[in-house]
Amino acid sequence: MTELLNNFFFTSQFIPHGHCYLWKPGLVWLHLVSDVLTGLAYYSIPVMLVYFVRKRQDVPFGWIFLMFGTFIVACGTNHLMDVWTLWYPTYWLSGLLKAFTAFVSVLTAIELMPLISQVLALPSPTQLETANFQLAKEIAERIRTEEVLRESEQRWQLALRGNNDGIWDWNVKTNKIFFSSRWKEMLGYEDNEISDCLDERLKRVHPDDLSWVTQAIQDHFAQKTPFYTTEHRVLCKDGTYKWILDRGQALWDEDGNVVRMTGTQKDITKRKQAEKALSSLLEQLENKVEERTAELTKINQSLQAEITERQRIEEALRESEQRFRATFHQAAVGIAHLAIDGRWLLVNQRVCDILGYTPEELQLLTFQDITHADDINIGLKYIDQILADNIQTFSIEKRYLRKDSSVVWISLTVSLMRELSGNPKYFISVIEDISDRKQWEEQIQASLLEKEVLLKEIYHRVKNNLQVISSLLSLQSAYIKDKDDLVIFKQSQQRIASMALVHEKLYQSQDLARINFGEYIRDLVASLFTAYEVNEDAIALGINIDDQVFLGLDTAIPCSLIIHELVSNSLKYAFPADKNGTIYIELNQNQDHEVTLIVSDDGIGLPPNFNFKKIASLGWQLVDALTNQLSGNINIQGDLGVECRVKFTLI
Repeated sequence: MTELLNNFFFTSQFIPHGHCYLWKPGLVWLHLVSDVLTGLAYYSIPVMLVYFVRKRQDVPFGWIFLMFGTFIVACGTNHLMDVWTLWYPTYWLSGLLKAFTAFVSVLTAIELMPLISQVLALPSPTQLETANFQLAKEIAERIRTEEVLRESEQRWQLALRGNNDGIWDWNVKTNKIFFSSRWKEMLGYEDNEISDCLDERLKRVHPDDLSWVTQAIQDHFAQKTPFYTTEHRVLCKDGTYKWILDRGQALWDEDGNVVRMTGTQKDITKRKQAEKALSSLLEQLENKVEERTAELTKINQSLQAEITERQRIEEALRESEQRFRATFHQAAVGIAHLAIDGRWLLVNQRVCDILGYTPEELQLLTFQDITHADDINIGLKYIDQILADNIQTFSIEKRYLRKDSSVVWISLTVSLMRELSGNPKYFISVIEDISDRKQWEEQIQASLLEKEVLLKEIYHRVKNNLQVISSLLSLQSAYIKDKDDLVIFKQSQQRIASMALVHEKLYQSQDLARINFGEYIRDLVASLFTAYEVNEDAIALGINIDDQVFLGLDTAIPCSLIIHELVSNSLKYAFPADKNGTIYIELNQNQDHEVTLIVSDDGIGLPPNFNFKKIASLGWQLVDALTNQLSGNINIQGDLGVECRVKFTLI
């Protein structure tokens, strides 16, 4: 081994390479400089290759760069060895380096050959640039599409939030159905409490409505009707039912099969209740008018013409109200877009019809310019709340000034459209002309006031007429010599006075249809005590009256006459020879509207085997007849004093 190493580094066997150049300085320096520079260049190239491979580890075939670097280093070393052998003839070492270089070169060439096809398959810079351009285009298109989708989704969500109606979307093929949050909220449910199954909708329809709701859907699917529209009842979470207006539109495929149906659900419970209440109110009004008409006819035939005129006016009012309702429900509504500062941006023709302006004229104005001075601040607090996102929409009634300076009442509903960033964009306003309704409300109030004045005047006149009759009886009694006839006249006069007192109470009552009968009894008994000149120290009065008993005219007059007869009998017969005692009156009403009237005294009582129906007394006959008129019954006890108990039911 030592001898082999000596052969590689032994220089005495050969002459230096410079002898080949005859040691000519120019030729020696030419080869020296060329080999040194070439060797240094060969050494720098592998350094850059190694740096490149380390920095770009994503570049494929990195190992081939390392083999190229090894090959280039070996070539550079051979050039430097040529400089060394100019003076030192270590040709064995030089040959070994060349052999190593040859080995690395051949190995690199062998490894490179199968890589040529793969390298050729790599895209060129032009292809990469084209691919990058196409990729950037697709990315931009995708971003634009996502932006459109986001805007569409935001509009959809805004429509769901801003619309007061519930929305549903039914996939007929899968029987899956989407319910909006508002749809669930109407029924009192949270979002997670109702699944997306069709049964969730059908099982909540009222059993009495399910058949014709199903029939309406089938008719629409068969294209017998252009739209699906029903009004039916739906079960809420709390067990109550709500009336809803359900509307929808189906989608058919090319084969005519329904694949989808979308619709809205609106809560119309208040409208149904209002219609029912209005119907009941009209029916009650009809009944009251008929009752008053019958009463006034019996009292004074001279008022028939005036009553007929009132009925004609009321009928005209009802017909006018029906015409107004038809016009109101068939009228189109105005829709407008307004800027945040109140400028009119976009209006439909109905808004122009309501306000009397053209679209171009309105776009030069703000809503503040045409708002009535007294209504300028109405709704501004709601606008602040909707801009602060505290509410989604609001509705108010206000006045606008038309182009001709006339005033128009409108119902205004406002919601807000926002930008994608959430900033306010513009307001959406729905405008309805309600001037006719306001005018009719004022006329109806005036008409009701006139009717109240008329009824009061009638009660007042009847009371005066009865008092005139009472006065005539009083004057006539001055010419009667027979004491029994005089008593009859005075009793008739007192009965008429009791009826006059009823009409006086009706005249003074706020209700005009009923009187507080407890208050009436106190006044009636006080007048009887005065008429009979009762000594209050001798005969005491005990009263226990329910102040919540209110009686109408048909009930009050018979009941007052019964009390008049019973108290009069006690004052005349119960306490002979100035005997002391007490008269007791009780009146109460139970929850079943049963009224109990008790008139009693602790006087001498009734004779044995007393039967008031067999006594030829006008007073007892009146009591019996008036009790039958009230559809009641009377019970009389006369063992210890007298107790008369009358029971009847208020209708």
